[in-house]
Amino acid sequence: MHILLTRPDSYLGVRLMYRFLGDPDVRLRLLTRDARRIDEEASGRAEIVEGDPLDAETLARAVKGIDVAYFPTRFLRSDFVNAGRNRRFARLFRDACIDAGVGRIVFLGVRGRKGEDTGHPFRSLAEIGEILSARPEAIRTVCLSNDYILGSGSLLFEAVRGMARNAPVLLAPRWMNATPAVTGVADTIEYMVRAARLPRDRSIVVDIGLPPVSIRDLVSRTAEAMGRKLRILPVPGIGRRASTLLLTLASPLSWRLASSLIGTLARQGRAETGSPEEDARAVFPEVSPIPVDRAIRRALLAIDEDRVASRWTDSLAGQARTDADAAMAGAKFCDVRRERFGPIPPHRIFRAVTSIGGSAGWFTFDILWQIRGFIDKLAGGYGTAVGRRTATGLRVGDFLDVWRVVDLQEDKRLLLEAQMKVAGKAWLEFRIEGDTLVQTACHVPEGIAGHLYWYSMLPFHAFIFSDMIRSIVRRATEME
Repeated sequence: MHILLTRPDSYLGVRLMYRFLGDPDVRLRLLTRDARRIDEEASGRAEIVEGDPLDAETLARAVKGIDVAYFPTRFLRSDFVNAGRNRRFARLFRDACIDAGVGRIVFLGVRGRKGEDTGHPFRSLAEIGEILSARPEAIRTVCLSNDYILGSGSLLFEAVRGMARNAPVLLAPRWMNATPAVTGVADTIEYMVRAARLPRDRSIVVDIGLPPVSIRDLVSRTAEAMGRKLRILPVPGIGRRASTLLLTLASPLSWRLASSLIGTLARQGRAETGSPEEDARAVFPEVSPIPVDRAIRRALLAIDEDRVASRWTDSLAGQARTDADAAMAGAKFCDVRRERFGPIPPHRIFRAVTSIGGSAGWFTFDILWQIRGFIDKLAGGYGTAVGRRTATGLRVGDFLDVWRVVDLQEDKRLLLEAQMKVAGKAWLEFRIEGDTLVQTACHVPEGIAGHLYWYSMLPFHAFIFSDMIRSIVRRATEME
């Protein structure tokens, strides 16, 4: 079976990609805007079409000879910022599949609620589903309907885990009584994979997942699985802004994403009665969804064992930046430092470079990074709470505290782009040249505010950056 997977670098895309790569009966093609985000193992085993997915020629190459095409799954920010672009892509994608004779489109939609406003961004997802399935006479579709995914790295789980771990007392506003349907991430992948082999006599919509469970119960069960006793204090009168602030501070979510999540849950209210398992069981009798408590334990175990395959940050819009080098070349401000590492093997230096951040911190002045992250949180950013996907691995597109990986060349270069508010653009580069580690911080300021930002940070740079490069070399000497 010839399968096309679009956005193989998204949260579900990564997991679907590896699942299909393990199937000897599948020939996999990947459509991506930035091939650097596909690791070497996958690149060597799948065909890659790189380019703008809105380009007709690129789409035509991607869908040629395909039996089943998987539509991009669960964009985050783009769902409510670039809704028009996504609708246009859905039309182009559907029509390209029809022209190429593709047998089926599979996508993950949202559960319908009669007479209920699904709100942002679910309304956008629902519209995309309507576009993809608008021509059933020309192409069959399988829409797997669900509210939220529950698993390591998922948006909902990281929000729930943050509240369970960081809140000494859980203030539970009214929106936490919402009871969305959730699906374990492993079960979601299983449904999506099996959808490719369903009979193609008609288009279908299948409700997947588990019986609805309240957000309040999810937090309580997660705390229990973590061995924490969490006291819950209902506060039905708390306002939207206060709720957003609490969720922002307790989780890796930015103000905008926290507000969107709360708003969507508040609009959803209670899901329709009845278990979605009944519909799914008729179509997928081989799949037995795991209970919520088990899904929570699985997610926590994956985090503890440092094997989180993907995160919600992978699905953020605008992840790839192929013009970083050109932008850096025009940077007005740069701080360049060099440190010779002598006989230490370069691969150990690079391991030390890629180990920074997350739970390992930022060396002597880690507290300054934490303060900077907290300020960024208050300004609407992600802050250092976003951490990193795993403690031992990085790939292009990963978040690293207040940075994002935009280039990674093994034993040669790591380039990070700032995700914090910096009144412009900023990068932090580590490059190995012979027996020397070169560390460069660049800033392209925007207006007077950008200039003031750089000059105000100079006293901190003197301590932070000089300590960082020396500490990296020191850490490399301690590695085996």
